[in-house]
Amino acid sequence: MKFDLKQLRHFVCVVDTGNITRAAELQYITQPALTRSIKKMEERIGAKLLDRSPRRITPTEAGRVLYRYAKIIINQAERALLDVTAVSQGEQGHVHIGIAALFAPTLISHLIPQLSARFPGLHVRITEGFFEDLVAGLVEGEIDVLLSNFPPGVVPPDVELKPLFEIRTEFVVGASHPLASQENVTAKDLREAQWAIIKQPHIIDFLDKFFAEESLPPVSVAIEATSLNTLKSLVLLGQYVAMLPRRWIEKELETGEIKTIRKDGAALVREAGLILRQTETRRPTVENVIPVIEESCREWQIDR
Repeated sequence: MKFDLKQLRHFVCVVDTGNITRAAELQYITQPALTRSIKKMEERIGAKLLDRSPRRITPTEAGRVLYRYAKIIINQAERALLDVTAVSQGEQGHVHIGIAALFAPTLISHLIPQLSARFPGLHVRITEGFFEDLVAGLVEGEIDVLLSNFPPGVVPPDVELKPLFEIRTEFVVGASHPLASQENVTAKDLREAQWAIIKQPHIIDFLDKFFAEESLPPVSVAIEATSLNTLKSLVLLGQYVAMLPRRWIEKELETGEIKTIRKDGAALVREAGLILRQTETRRPTVENVIPVIEESCREWQIDR
């Protein structure tokens, strides 16, 4: 049984849009032609791939399995073409690196010069974001390697973690906040303060557990932010308590603009490093850059 890339693209587009008409428009073919393409795939596989309803088309269980592989196949085919084209033009190929926002600025400035020196002509694409979004791109084959803090729970079964360093996240306040000069800050003091957070599962879980162990209800959040820069700016106002990674506020800690509230158990320590999609084969370009990325991360960790 063989798959046609064009048919796979048709199928993925139908699943993504949930609509045959819209998918046909995006694929620049007629609706009947797209319907025949999907029908041929179903006949070839011997399984129904899509459930059709008046509101939306959704994948069957077999369709969900095919969708996952189709995304990987399509992304890898496109990357292979980029690599072949680059090599034919005397370049080193392409690599797409995903990186967690919390250490993107400093780690990237350390890593990119090393990649450029080792692989002149290498085309590097960088995507910054949070773990949940980045790992989805990794699993689908869009991102080649991911540098991130590791999730506290279970990761997808086809993802491999390579620990390289640790990320320490602590309770912090601006220098003008009342708790900044208070000794022996209690859990109750923290609970009664105004809070600003990034609503990520690992942060919520840590805070809930921290206050539950002190027989206190969950913290009441005044402001939710979607970026670490925004959260840091709110802390600098001197009105809010937050949890921020030390690596994100190193300069502010040195100048005294931000203070950590030191209390036993008031730090969330997580492993971080390289995250890869488990696969039998990787593109040569990716295999070549992985050792350089690992070496660069270890050196960056020592320099901190």
